[in-house]
Amino acid sequence: MRLGGVLVKRHRNAWVPTSLVHDAVGQAVNYLVGLDENRERIRREFGIETRRASAVVLIGHPALQPDVPEEEINETLRTFNTHLNRVEVLTYKELVDSAERSLGGSLNGAGVSEGSS
Repeated sequence: MRLGGVLVKRHRNAWVPTSLVHDAVGQAVNYLVGLDENRERIRREFGIETRRASAVVLIGHPALQPDVPEEEINETLRTFNTHLNRVEVLTYKELVDSAERSLGGSLNGAGVSEGSS
């Protein structure tokens, strides 16, 4: 699933994910609960094992909040992710940067640009 808009807000002198991020994580958790509750049927009908299913929530691009340094957004999400199980929250930029590192080069040559999110 994906989310666009404001990613983080100030709360008691710290950056925290917005309620939209929390809602998106809640939706992902509900999907995972559904997979857990229907595990046997899914395995029987589709041959797919869902026991260790996980979810990624894409929440937009740090450029959507130019007043917040990208490092602050990334650190806020890293801290938030440490408290989650089976769900990871990423920005599009983090996803593309990770893919570039995995491929050992730039995705821009493959037709993917940072501004395409």
